Amino acid sequence: MTKVLKTVILWVRFILRVIFISLFLFICIDLSFEISYLFRDTWNTSSIDNVKKYSVAIVPGAAVYGSKPSPILKDRLELALKLYKKGKVKKILLSGDNEMKSYNELTPMLSFMLKNNVASKDIFLDYYGLRTYDTMLRAKLIFEIKDAIIVTQRFHQPRATFIAERLGLEIGSLESDQRSYRDSTRYRAREFLARNLALIELLVNPIPDGSKLKKFPILGNGEMTWKERDLFLETKSRNLGTEDL
Repeated sequence: MTKVLKTVILWVRFILRVIFISLFLFICIDLSFEISYLFRDTWNTSSIDNVKKYSVAIVPGAAVYGSKPSPILKDRLELALKLYKKGKVKKILLSGDNEMKSYNELTPMLSFMLKNNVASKDIFLDYYGLRTYDTMLRAKLIFEIKDAIIVTQRFHQPRATFIAERLGLEIGSLESDQRSYRDSTRYRAREFLARNLALIELLVNPIPDGSKLKKFPILGNGEMTWKERDLFLETKSRNLGTEDL
């Protein structure tokens, strides 16, 4: 065996070891999210009447098709609405992606709540909830939330609640699964990567103090957080009736 071939074999073995150790570490991190989730306050669709009271329900955004929420997002919105109607929360924070003019998760989410007679002052909009980390960090710094229940699917809850707790929020979780989702395997695979990235981000990045940021306290008037186009949506719902939206 030539010296060059021996060197190649050594490098291949080294790379395989690195890959194996990294994969093992990533799996351990993923499992740690699952284990820690077991010790949190959690409810689902069948136990919603037993949910403790929280100041606000946080609804992370998900895909929309034009003005129509995707099944995943619709389930989140419906469960948050039930919490509000049952008096389990006083406010609803809708957080989603509106980074580009061509894509807007927030207006369909807001429209759903207005159609179902949620008071406009009780709906807060976060147009920069591009990631789960952004949503939870802004909930703390911008909206000055101290306690909340996160409304999202089971596959997403371990990461969402983990991030929120590490940021200092008192958190409960309502699993919004009301059906089987077509791409559930893909969503779970994405969570595997996202959990590892979330842990790295929390370890590496210090939590900003947010003292210079404009605040919209969650117990105030939610309309103060709306863009002008969405204020028009609220006015239209009052004048025409929700069935016309």
